Amino acid sequence: MKTLFKEKNNTTLVLAIAGGTVAAGTLAYLYLTESGASARAGIFHKIKNEAKNLAAGIISNKTGIHKQAVKRVADHVVK
Repeated sequence: MKTLFKEKNNTTLVLAIAGGTVAAGTLAYLYLTESGASARAGIFHKIKNEAKNLAAGIISNKTGIHKQAVKRVADHVVK
């Protein structure tokens, strides 16, 4: 006789719920607290600087213009 009740592996579901809970807690901290707002500003500042460095490197490689010159222009364009 066949077993009607098969055991299911719910590991993926448990990990997805745990990851969603951590993400929701992090977003709540960043957007609902004053210290989170200052942390968020620091994170965005670092991301913006890294994006400018990446763009300056790509433009420098393609055009042959020195990376520092391109970065100075990017600092004026992106505030």
